[in-house]
Amino acid sequence: MIGGARPQHARIVKGNPVPDNPTRSSLRLCVAIVAAASLGAATSAHAGCPRARSQNSDVATTITFVNHSGEYRGIYWKDFSGNDKSYGGLNPGERKTISTYLTHPWEITNGPGDCLQLVFPRPGGSIV
Repeated sequence: MIGGARPQHARIVKGNPVPDNPTRSSLRLCVAIVAAASLGAATSAHAGCPRARSQNSDVATTITFVNHSGEYRGIYWKDFSGNDKSYGGLNPGERKTISTYLTHPWEITNGPGDCLQLVFPRPGGSIV
């Protein structure tokens, strides 16, 4: 120790070093905020699903959506830029079959538009 000052040591909290130094703590907080913002940017326009986009239109197939819930469900195709394109929706008990391609993702939302599921069709057709 020089001049009576105590050196700064990191504490271990659940296996992660946490610095006692306020500057380092602030820096870690800034990094965490930027990381959280980046994760938000990588999600779908509808909260709850990862970002996805259609890749190609090589292998044709179908996807059938069946609404077994007691609530409205929205159906969105993710285009080649990852943008949502509405294909309407389903009231309880309704079904809809759509021609699509294997690498085209589809998003199912609830009434307010929150993503419930991201699905990719399978060869020979899919029922969701």
